[in-house]
Amino acid sequence: MVDGVDTPVSNNSWQTDGSVPKLRAMGFGELLDTLFSLYRAHFKAFLGIATLYFTAMLIGGTISFFDDSIGRDTRVVLWIVTMSVLSCVSVFVVSALVFASVQAYLDGKIKTGTVLRQARRQFFRCLISFIVFGLIIFVLTFLILLVFVGLSRSFVSSSIVVRGVVFSIFVMIILSAASSFVAYWCFYISTISVEQTTAPPALGRSDELIRDKWWRINGVMLAILLLQFSVGFIFRFTFGILLELTKLADINEFVATIQWGAFFQLPRNVAEFHLVTALMYLINSGIDALTLPIWVIGCTLLYFDQRIRREGFDIEVMATRRGE
Repeated sequence: MVDGVDTPVSNNSWQTDGSVPKLRAMGFGELLDTLFSLYRAHFKAFLGIATLYFTAMLIGGTISFFDDSIGRDTRVVLWIVTMSVLSCVSVFVVSALVFASVQAYLDGKIKTGTVLRQARRQFFRCLISFIVFGLIIFVLTFLILLVFVGLSRSFVSSSIVVRGVVFSIFVMIILSAASSFVAYWCFYISTISVEQTTAPPALGRSDELIRDKWWRINGVMLAILLLQFSVGFIFRFTFGILLELTKLADINEFVATIQWGAFFQLPRNVAEFHLVTALMYLINSGIDALTLPIWVIGCTLLYFDQRIRREGFDIEVMATRRGE
């Protein structure tokens, strides 16, 4: 057992086809290769967990078809409850995917029941951390927007090139903030999962692992997020072409819909409902569920990579297994 996680007696490789290398520090290319190797080897388990997110989004979608007869105040309460539940389900699913990634990386197999029980036990810790980190990012983003508005007014009479540079810097800052949020939160959940620690120490551990490597970790995290987006875009573009060819929908409208955007584009009553709208929503939600494990697995692998580089975690695992 290493930091609260049972490790198997093996040659430190995943128990799939024997082609996956031992635990060791990875470069970016190897990390991506390992990411897809894990996802491919445990595709059914990862997709099964992500299906919980897909199911929740379907239920949320059906709620959007309530007509206005329920009253404005009731509708507001209903949407607040719905969005809160969907957010909680999303946090639970991401937490479960992190625990599953840990099992897949260390044990070479995923026990779905164990993963779901562990995610349930740690749910409130993960939810609170998500809210805290989310509020921090919200405040930072708000401040950045204020600065951006001020800069935009200052450069309103400047050339297009200057305004383009200002806009590009703003986008990079937003992306860096987003990748930092993902890094800290996923390192936090990975710490809880692997080291069986409580909330405050987990926050400290996340900061300890990221400290002095902020640029590298943010760069890798941003690349993983862009990879997930790119894979999702490819699927959306493919389905968009099919919808365009069958004259069911416009490809530009479909491809532009990403993540929770599909939910917010749903009609708000039955009278506005169309079969094509429901089909687009189903496809988008399915693609989101399919690509969700990509960044979760990548974040978990980056957590282990940092522990291997900083603390010799691979040597610790090897010594533990030899002593069993």
